[in-house]
Amino acid sequence: MDRSFDIVGNRRASLLRVALVSFFVGCGDSDSAAGDQSQTSGATAQTGAGDAGSAGDASSAPGECVAGDLKPCTSFTTPTGTKIALGPYGAVMEANVGKGFENVVQSGDTNTTTCKAFSAIFGEDPKLTDRLLETNVNGLTLDFALYTVYRPAAWKAGETYPVITWGNGTCAQPEGYGALLRYVASAGYVVIAANSRWVGMGTPAPMLRALDFAAAANADPTSPYYQKLDLTKVGAMGHSQGGGATVTAAADPRISSVIIFNAGNNAVPKPYLLSTGDADIAGFTPESIAASIAASTVPAAYLYYHNPAGIGSIKGHLVLMMTPDRVTGSTVAWWDMTLRKDAASRTWFEGPSCKLCNQAADFEFGQHMLQ
Repeated sequence: MDRSFDIVGNRRASLLRVALVSFFVGCGDSDSAAGDQSQTSGATAQTGAGDAGSAGDASSAPGECVAGDLKPCTSFTTPTGTKIALGPYGAVMEANVGKGFENVVQSGDTNTTTCKAFSAIFGEDPKLTDRLLETNVNGLTLDFALYTVYRPAAWKAGETYPVITWGNGTCAQPEGYGALLRYVASAGYVVIAANSRWVGMGTPAPMLRALDFAAAANADPTSPYYQKLDLTKVGAMGHSQGGGATVTAAADPRISSVIIFNAGNNAVPKPYLLSTGDADIAGFTPESIAASIAASTVPAAYLYYHNPAGIGSIKGHLVLMMTPDRVTGSTVAWWDMTLRKDAASRTWFEGPSCKLCNQAADFEFGQHMLQ
């Protein structure tokens, strides 16, 4: 895949054109200007929250979280005010973990001016945009070299949990997707999100470096993740630039299934779920997405959403941030079906009366080779 998507290097281009390149031209095997990251032999997996800041917003009721909260949650209220009930495990977010497995901090991670200009192309409420992109919340300041982990609120004796590596969109950060990532964790998964806002850059790739960290932590008796992770069940998912990085990460033998949000319709070598919709930045149609899925050589499915929330002309690109409740159920069902081989979750995707079927007013759905 082509590797050119550097917004900073294209200041004179139209921001929208640069955004299209950034989101949809290949994000995977590109080498950053900073070069390869040096790796310390025998680096340990330090997983404590460290200087992660306060325990969260004191105004949040027990069990209820908002962006930046580090306490256990049974529900999450999004920046747009929607309260989402979490799954049976509840969830907790642990920030700035993974010392010893740092990623190169890219210029795009720290360039606030560029990210302000970039986010403005979406035409949404500036105050809401700032909240979704904020990297200093409730006393927590993100370290772009490290990771945020979303996990079940309490480990259950004798259980291990599948691992999902997550990729942020351009200029975004994990808590911009806090509702979705907590929801997945609350279904019994451990989601490891590189804090980078430029996750398509760097060698090694941040989404794969996250799996290196997971393996080391799982084998480290001093780690809170020790023997809690099921590394035979690993998925990858990401949004926009992170979706492009997910496509490339899918070639890694550790990953067995992927979800791609708002990042094109590229062929993927593993079973995959593709999500896009009306007013997305690349202008896909249901027909073009259906044709791509039908041509897949692996089991695949798609969701094409109609009537996205928001006020901007490309608001369909922001479903995960603005209305994450539209994707939470199908996301967990995909992981349950492909990673856990759960028979009940197949009813979401298979058969003429599947849970995602016959809802054309809300979204188009199609699948290929899932049976």
